[in-house]
Amino acid sequence: MRVLAGRLHRWAGLATALFLAAAGLTGSVLAFKNELEALLNPQLFQVAVPHGSDTVRSLQDPFVLREQLQQRYPAARADYLGFPQPGHSLMFFLMPRPHAISGDPIVPTRDQVFVDPYTGAVLGDRQWGVLWSEGRWHAENLVPFVWRLHEALALPHPWGKWFMGAVALVWTLDCFTGLWLTLPRGQPFLRKWRPAWGIKRGASAYRFTLDLHRAFGLWLWVALLVFAWSSVMLNLREAIYRPVMSTAFSFQDEARQRPPRLPSPRWEPGLDWRVAHARARDSLQSLASSQGFQVLREDSLWYRPAQGAYLYRTRTSWDLRDEVGRSDLWIDGDTGAVLLTNFEGRGLGGDQVSAWLRVLHTGEIGGLAYRIAVGLVGVVVAMLSVTGIMVWARKRRARAHGRSD
Repeated sequence: MRVLAGRLHRWAGLATALFLAAAGLTGSVLAFKNELEALLNPQLFQVAVPHGSDTVRSLQDPFVLREQLQQRYPAARADYLGFPQPGHSLMFFLMPRPHAISGDPIVPTRDQVFVDPYTGAVLGDRQWGVLWSEGRWHAENLVPFVWRLHEALALPHPWGKWFMGAVALVWTLDCFTGLWLTLPRGQPFLRKWRPAWGIKRGASAYRFTLDLHRAFGLWLWVALLVFAWSSVMLNLREAIYRPVMSTAFSFQDEARQRPPRLPSPRWEPGLDWRVAHARARDSLQSLASSQGFQVLREDSLWYRPAQGAYLYRTRTSWDLRDEVGRSDLWIDGDTGAVLLTNFEGRGLGGDQVSAWLRVLHTGEIGGLAYRIAVGLVGVVVAMLSVTGIMVWARKRRARAHGRSD
């Protein structure tokens, strides 16, 4: 049995090592994605705050800025509106209008536009995650491209996510195989298991590599399992994650996650954006008063033609994340009636576990200390992949030498 487990661990590790090393290192980078974006692209993300005045009052009306942007890009749809925060640029997502001709020069070749919320000036734009186009490199997309590598090896959707989901599933199962291989035979159990948790001083290079691989895998076993299984959740949620987790936890009906898709998109809402915002804000404040939570910050308002509804996203005292809000309220785009609400970290047991797995994976909880920890875990994942290959190569050479003798 142990021989079979050893073979499974060996071949699972070899099959996934390079991909896990890439995922670990890119994940370490993404733990600081906001800081890196501001450092690498200050012209897009940083704005000058007016002096000698109330910076909040100095912010321009975001609805006016959206209307101006819509006029600037008439062939695009500015269906996403983020609410400005002092000292930060305002980002708009652009989507082509239906039946737009891609060769028409007024159709934007960029899908993100950055605007100064104090002056209304367009700071720049980019096509998210595209590192090479139009015969040149786009350095402003370096961090988004790292994100694409981490999530799906920059492969086309959905193949990349399916592939990385399969890698994550093998990694999850291999966590248990690797743990089992460290367990000692016979008694006393703890005394015999103790050497597996340490690194022997003065050992040979091979023994040092083996100890490094085994000890770090044991000390960080829980963290590795969390990142492995959360990767399955993020890539194979419906195919693998929910069926497995549903054996132990209850999940909210999928129909309660977002309104159903309409038979055909409703491209233009009946409610004006300002009216929709007022309806959504008032509805959320009523819920906050009756259910005992606080609305801390407005995040965004997004019209979704497929549902014919506005998605109003805020950060509330119920949210798990440090900065980005994930409390959602959907209202009908024509009537303003509340269709459904979703609050991060609330709901049934499976929904709460999933919310925690997500924020633990992305490092959006626990402040800078936890993000540093996430970055270190990513480096350890890469190290375990490399040392695993080194141990296998050393054993392979030893077996080959033995056969030649």
